[in-house]
Amino acid sequence: MDRSQARCSFCGKRPPDVQRMVAGPGAAYICDSCLKLCNDILEDPSPFSAKALELASRPPVVVAAPLETRHRDLAETPKLLPSRIINIELEQKQQDMTLMLQQLQVFEKHFELHYIWIRPPLQAGFAFVPRLIFLLQDNTGYQWAGDRGGMLLARSELSSESHQEAVYQGSARFSPPLSTATSALSIHAIDPLGQLENPPLQPWQFEIRL
Repeated sequence: MDRSQARCSFCGKRPPDVQRMVAGPGAAYICDSCLKLCNDILEDPSPFSAKALELASRPPVVVAAPLETRHRDLAETPKLLPSRIINIELEQKQQDMTLMLQQLQVFEKHFELHYIWIRPPLQAGFAFVPRLIFLLQDNTGYQWAGDRGGMLLARSELSSESHQEAVYQGSARFSPPLSTATSALSIHAIDPLGQLENPPLQPWQFEIRL
């Protein structure tokens, strides 16, 4: 990739607009301002700090890879199958939104939480759907914070015909995997945009037995 065309993967700024740009693997870059923000978040003990929520609610910066590279990567990436699937089937409502936890899929080096999020459609002008942020804690006190590389897909075929609500199917990845001592999980989820409501939305809270 032409370094002169590099963009910060967190804010989208280009080299002329920042003091320094640090190159990562592939087409990933981070500018000095976003690096400082990340350091501030790491030093803040709160998992849902204002700076972390601001960063999570930013629209993604998309850098398109060459088509042949994407095809090669898809062909060379083996499809992992979970060693264990735990059905949860829990849901909670909050104002005009519903969060439905569906499954925990356990892999060798990580585990994934799969969910359905039903909410009013975002207003015109939003080019993205903000992901939910998760904080998990098991019965031993071990914690997993944040969304580790998950995805969120719009399921328009499941949305209401009156367009009063939209359905999104999501997953969040966490590592390390669950230990053999884990028998229960406390799951907290928060909507970054919900913190801008008046009053702010409270986190969803689920308790599950494994």
